[in-house]
Amino acid sequence: MVNGFNSFWATPFRITQWKDFGDYSEKIISVVKEYDDTITSQTESVNIAGLEKGLTTKWYTYNFLQSNHPSIQKLREFIFSEVNTYLEEIGHNDPNLYYQSWANLLKNQEILNIHSHAGSYSYVSGVFFVKTVESSTKYFIPLDRRIPGVEDFFETEIEIKNIEGGLVIFPSFIEHCSTPTLENLERITIAFDILKEAPIDRFHNSFGQRVIDRF
Repeated sequence: MVNGFNSFWATPFRITQWKDFGDYSEKIISVVKEYDDTITSQTESVNIAGLEKGLTTKWYTYNFLQSNHPSIQKLREFIFSEVNTYLEEIGHNDPNLYYQSWANLLKNQEILNIHSHAGSYSYVSGVFFVKTVESSTKYFIPLDRRIPGVEDFFETEIEIKNIEGGLVIFPSFIEHCSTPTLENLERITIAFDILKEAPIDRFHNSFGQRVIDRF
């Protein structure tokens, strides 16, 4: 705490859009679906955010943005540039950071329940929107957020419409959820965490797979 003005409850978000996304959208979608076809049949599902199966439940087995596919490399360049800008904006200057990323493919009214990416190492998180139709993400600002005995009550809620090619970056402690995917449609996003350290445990280096990389 310092003398004078203190912004205790400020919660910094960065919302931006990749102007070149249209050049790579179809290729990125094809890579996500390739992951969905291969990874979902190879590894154990871990229930997360209300999902019991599907690509999201395999988040701990791979680092999506580490793919050497040209379209994913371009996406990584964009995301890293925006994260660096965000870190500068909040005054963070520690170069020793790591990252993990994964793809979400929600189908036919699936939903991500309220969750956060908070943990011992998570610092900044983000979501890039690849394929969205009439969907949004709700973010819950932690201001006296829960009333005892009332489940999932939040004092402040922000709903941001999902725009294809859009990116939202926020502190990892922010809880959020998706609105339901429309019937017979898909919602594809790429999520990531920026980490202060590289944890080594079942969910971050499962079976010797490298899922944490230097940012």
